[in-house]
Amino acid sequence: MFILLIHLLFNSAQANVCDFVPKNDMFIPDVPHWGGGISKKEFKDVIEKISNYYKPIISAKGGVLSVNDLWQNSTVNASAEQENGKWILNMYGGLARHKLMTKDGFALVMCHELGHHLGGFPVYSSDSWASDEGQSDYFASMKCFRRVFENEDHDVVLSKLSVPAIVFEKCSLGFKSKKEISLCARESMAGLQVSHFLDDLRHFTSGGKPPFEITFDLPDTTEVPNTVHGHPGPQCRLDTYFAGAICPVSASDDFSRYDSTTGACAIEKNDTYGYRPRCWYSPKSN
Repeated sequence: MFILLIHLLFNSAQANVCDFVPKNDMFIPDVPHWGGGISKKEFKDVIEKISNYYKPIISAKGGVLSVNDLWQNSTVNASAEQENGKWILNMYGGLARHKLMTKDGFALVMCHELGHHLGGFPVYSSDSWASDEGQSDYFASMKCFRRVFENEDHDVVLSKLSVPAIVFEKCSLGFKSKKEISLCARESMAGLQVSHFLDDLRHFTSGGKPPFEITFDLPDTTEVPNTVHGHPGPQCRLDTYFAGAICPVSASDDFSRYDSTTGACAIEKNDTYGYRPRCWYSPKSN
């Protein structure tokens, strides 16, 4: 009975507050000598841009988007929760100040937290409001980032990056216009930036274990027997961001809470790319 109670409390906590990464002891204060990451202005610009886009969408669904600007907080994380009709995002300055965080990477993190509210299937449990971690990553690149940044000049961003050839190769499978391919590449590179941050945090919390090589060329080959609802590893999360970026299904086609194929590329539809990676997702869970 005691073990069951602990299990229920754990699942309840998971469903009520969804953290971008597991709770950790890395803290990055708002002091000049730390350096790295994005500026306070960039932090606020991203929050404003994504909030303004999604406030009416969430309102139409009966919720109120509430974004907590926590620039001065040193916590290296972000989180989502729901309370009294409010769909809450907590965006911490500590994460934004991490040496590997970029403006696009931070936007992808915020999109992930929105994904807990809007990402659909799979969810943590049948009675949970929250899409699980892998699905929130999938939503982040495939729906949120694509919609919010669609009309920007992506080549300006890409000109400052070394984009691997495989990214343009895969983006060209489902998209034909130069603008669409460039947006896909930009989403993919944001995923790489976030995954490098995730691996650095893993390195920090694991007692100095060497960083992994996070790359588009060597995806995680694990095939889980059942869908993993918690946080996948950094390579698996890159694979998910990349899959969402290259899936050609329209960003305006919402995911379903109950059906894995709606609004998505899917193994269940025999799609050959852009589907949820097997390193965290099992089609038999549908």
